[in-house]
Amino acid sequence: MNKFLLLFLCVCLVGCSSTPTMMEEKEQVQMKSRDLQIVALGDSLTEGVGDEEGGYVAFIEQYLENRDDVNKVFVHNFGKRGLRSTQLADVMINNESVIQQADLIFITIGGNDMMKVVRSHFLSLTYDLFVKEQQAFASRLDEQLQLLRHMNRDAYIVLIGLYNPFSSAFPNIPEMDEVIHMWNEGSKEVISHYDRTLFVPIADLFEGRDDVLYDDQFHPNKLGYEQMAKRIYEYLQKHREWIGE
Repeated sequence: MNKFLLLFLCVCLVGCSSTPTMMEEKEQVQMKSRDLQIVALGDSLTEGVGDEEGGYVAFIEQYLENRDDVNKVFVHNFGKRGLRSTQLADVMINNESVIQQADLIFITIGGNDMMKVVRSHFLSLTYDLFVKEQQAFASRLDEQLQLLRHMNRDAYIVLIGLYNPFSSAFPNIPEMDEVIHMWNEGSKEVISHYDRTLFVPIADLFEGRDDVLYDDQFHPNKLGYEQMAKRIYEYLQKHREWIGE
């Protein structure tokens, strides 16, 4: 009888101990699953010009919502075609209340600053003109990141680099790839001075590929935006502090 009583007690103890463990694991999963507030800032790439379904921001939203540790993604897209870095601060100030609640902030900026150089000096373009403008752009970018951090100390900020759609349009600037590289390196350097930030390069995704460009041969098409989003998400996966890990 003692042996049967001991066996019965052991079975009861095992059964009692396993049930709470399973419940605890379920509660942990539920605790991890949370809503994400996304803010997208910048130019036509953030607006999604060239893709009627929302560009890279829409793809990122899908990727994030498919995660087990994310419940719902709320997107606030303030991208505006033609926006230059001189105008970005006003966009942030006008949407400060939303930015304050953001978990992730995506930024595309700089392409229109470069285009301003092209339009202003179309017949006399030189590498030095782009260097001068990049230095001014880097200074403004630094100020804008300071402003973002003042509004939101904890959001994870993702700055997306530039690509070169100019090679066929401006064959008189063979150094354009060097200009893009210089511009991206400057932006990468600026953002590296801030915690919880990430620079994502995308220039290589567009090299020698007309199939990822829209009909205007300037903006990405749906495939181009999908490639951008995949690259951004790959980088986010490598830097998981944005999700609290």
